[in-house]
Amino acid sequence: MTMNSFANKEYLARIRGGDFAHPGEEEAIDLVLSYLRPRSGETVLDAGCGRGATADAIRKKTSADVIGVDLDAQSIGYAKATYPGTRFEAADITMLGEMALPKIGAIYAFNSLYACADLDGCFSAFRRISNAGARAGVFDYIAYDADALADSNCLPSSVHTTAEMRQIPERHGWACTGIVNLDLDYAIWYRRFLSRMDENRAMLSAVRTPDFFDEVRKTYADMLRCLEQGTLGAALHTYVHVDA
Repeated sequence: MTMNSFANKEYLARIRGGDFAHPGEEEAIDLVLSYLRPRSGETVLDAGCGRGATADAIRKKTSADVIGVDLDAQSIGYAKATYPGTRFEAADITMLGEMALPKIGAIYAFNSLYACADLDGCFSAFRRISNAGARAGVFDYIAYDADALADSNCLPSSVHTTAEMRQIPERHGWACTGIVNLDLDYAIWYRRFLSRMDENRAMLSAVRTPDFFDEVRKTYADMLRCLEQGTLGAALHTYVHVDA
């Protein structure tokens, strides 16, 4: 099943206790910031911002001017109402070059690009809106065994390989500057996630239905199993925009 709809992201937020759709929540944010290092006043793009909590947290932590972009107009409406100090726009990431955006100094994406089959389009758009020397950080799943991952049916077939995460950005002027393996971290975060589900089973079942609870739990248990078996991985890839 997919958890990318507005209603399902709201359900995830209830499980995580905040408007986050990515594992690790604040811990993951601090990890990415330690590599990306946005500067005060710098314009930063959140690519696939969801319900907006990560963009708002990064704005507050760094004093950067954060712009959150997401394809889901409902999520953007919620983010605008809930986090008025941060700018949010509903748009397709691959169409960023058509938007009236200031030049971007840093870009990050938390568990959003795995769902985009057109990774070329994403990094091409990032190039069009970025300053030379801009940095990017992609915190996301990695497909180690695409066939087995497809059979598990817990994530879309668009999850990218490590080779794709290096080669595709390079075609668009983004040199990979580092890869931080997060396989073990994701496993820890998903065990924590499942424990939260079990602790709050009654409430979560009442919010939707017991059958929906069971379906969501199975999806994330399957993801954890894929992580433990080496079918699925995770990493933070960092990049710098090298073409003028």
